[in-house]
Formats: sequence, C-alpha cells, structure tokens
Amino acid sequence: MEAEVQNFNHLFKEYHNRCFLFAKSFVHVCEVAEDITSESLMVMWERMQNEEILSPKSLLFKIAKNKALDYLKHQKVRRRVVESLDDWGGHELQLRIETLERMDDQVLIAKEIREIALGTLEYLPVKTKEVFVLSRQQQLSAKEIADKLGISIKGVEYHMTKALKMMSINLRDYLVVS
Repeated sequence: MEAEVQNFNHLFKEYHNRCFLFAKSFVHVCEVAEDITSESLMVMWERMQNEEILSPKSLLFKIAKNKALDYLKHQKVRRRVVESLDDWGGHELQLRIETLERMDDQVLIAKEIREIALGTLEYLPVKTKEVFVLSRQQQLSAKEIADKLGISIKGVEYHMTKALKMMSINLRDYLVVS
C-alpha cells in the first residue's frame, strides 16, 4: 500500500502542474482546472492499476482534454439557457471548443507554441496587446476592458479580433484544421 502511495505521489509531482496549466488555459477558472487535473490524475491512476500505460503523459493530457471539452460544452449550453450570448463571447467560447476538438493528442502545449505566442504578443500594437492581456491574463469581460481603457466594446472586439488573427496566423503550423 505504501509503495502505491509513493507511486501516486511521484505521478502527481511529475504531471500535476503541467496538466493544471493545460486545463486552465482552456477553462480559465483555477478551481475548475484543479478539478479537471485531479479527476484526470485519478482516472489515469486507476487505468495504470489495470493495464500497462506506455505514455502516461499522453494519456493524462488526453483525459484532461476530454474533461475540459466536456466542461466547455456544458458551459456553452448553460450560457444559452441563463443568458443570450453576445456575439463576441459566443465566438470566443466556440474558438476554445474548436481548438480543443482539433488538438492533436500527441502535441499538447509545446514550448515552441508558447514562444511563438509570446513573440506575437510583443509585436502587437500597444492598445491591441493591452486589450488581449486584460482579456486573457486578467480575464476581464469586454465591458470591463472597455470601461478600464475608455474605449467602446466594439473597439475591444476589434482589438481582440486583431490579436486572435495574428495569433492564429503565427500559430497556423500548430493548429489542426479539420
């Protein structure tokens, strides 16, 4: 029993942080990302008890991807029921869902992708970069960003569209198109 606990602790230390960051990059809520990570580690651990897993990392990220996808789809349905989606929010949510659905299970969160994204961010115009950072890193809504920067919501949408277009152009080699 103690050996199993040590094995699980090793597994947890090895993969928890990367899996959490992966999940959070799509669900944008720390608590949900933590739940997805914990559930994914438990599912992988249970599978490892019954069968030999050749690539635990790939399996873990595949499980986390599917759990994040389920969560985002549930959020999409919930948003439809609770409120009418504004165009920008609906498109942004759909983009995250499509990105997860197209993601190749073997290529998850590579160092090159992060470097390209950060490099792209540095070349964006100042206002576009500011809007993108407020949206993605501070998780502010379009209205909050508009109020904070003294621009219209359409202006926020314009800058987000511009930033996302540049990101998609620069990351096109890493995006899987169905």
